[in-house]
Amino acid sequence: MNNLEEKNKGLRLERLTLYQFKNYESLEITFDKSVVCFLGNNGEGKTNLLDAIHYLSFSKSYFNTIDGQNIRQGEEQASVSGEFERQGQPEMIHCAIRKSQRKIFKRNHKEYERLSEHIGLFPSVMITPYDIELILEGSEVRRKFIDATISQYSAAYLENLMQYNQALQQRNNLLKTMNRSGSFSSELLEPWDHRLSMHADIINRERAAFIQAFSPVFLEVYHHISGGKEEVKISLQAEHADTPLIDKLAQCRERDRVLERTTVGPHKDDLDFLLNGLSLKKFASQGQQKSFLIALKLAQYLILKKNTQLVPILLLDDLYDKVDETRVLNLLQWLIEHHPGQVFITDTHVDRIPALLQRLNAGYNAFIISQNSYSTTEVAHEF
Repeated sequence: MNNLEEKNKGLRLERLTLYQFKNYESLEITFDKSVVCFLGNNGEGKTNLLDAIHYLSFSKSYFNTIDGQNIRQGEEQASVSGEFERQGQPEMIHCAIRKSQRKIFKRNHKEYERLSEHIGLFPSVMITPYDIELILEGSEVRRKFIDATISQYSAAYLENLMQYNQALQQRNNLLKTMNRSGSFSSELLEPWDHRLSMHADIINRERAAFIQAFSPVFLEVYHHISGGKEEVKISLQAEHADTPLIDKLAQCRERDRVLERTTVGPHKDDLDFLLNGLSLKKFASQGQQKSFLIALKLAQYLILKKNTQLVPILLLDDLYDKVDETRVLNLLQWLIEHHPGQVFITDTHVDRIPALLQRLNAGYNAFIISQNSYSTTEVAHEF
């Protein structure tokens, strides 16, 4: 019996219940294997099931953070519920959404006072074709990747990040107000400069430590997926990292006044991705970019596993997108042999992933997803 056949004593979703969530009128589905396949044609709702699990981990959608837009068309409310086993204990997570009203999020029937208290208790990692934005889009997307990872194992980082962002917004609002009134005052900016600097020190230290721990893990995972064919590198780009932020803010005050925004600080950090010494964005093939992204997310998975003392739930959406079968097989073999945990996979071919899992002698649940019936049909239970 391989590792994925063993009962995961860390974290396991055993039942998922949806009501008026996205394209589902109602759905209840149970899982008793560590590998779960959602299979069927495009547009049937496979990805929505992964997103529902993401809701239970992060109290929000991976794809659309406006809660009301995740309610089924024509309805006024929706809910997502999950029954977990966490560290050997049963846990119930429930999220209720109503249009134009505050979201209700509960753990074991008790509502959280602050949603941030939930982050990291039920860790998960999502891998989707949309992750290509990490490579192709601006620095904000890559900062969110860093922040989403560290925040799941460091409540102090999350708190300082939220405080920093609040202070940043207030400072930017003040810059706009002063510039438009024609009355600029450095004294009014100084309290916000000190607040930003205080929180930035902690953010900078955590990000630097994260990259130092993350990089070797990422390199090892990429080497396994690619078969060692390419050299890759990831590094944190933090402008003037050796200069205290309080000094940088003073130096850039005139530029900030003209542009009406804060131009230095952790909110300007970025990640640099290289393949064989060249820009991943400009010179890598689509398959190489996808392999790079998968390795990023699996390294995230391993870092969370180490720091939360829980095996995260892994959500793999459209795994074959721009990835050949050899790399998919390498990935599944790596997961099965070395990293027992619960994995949810979607695919448009009903027999492709199951065939690979059979080759690897891995037990799994496989469900065909049909939008018309809003139900599942179990087609392969175990081997």
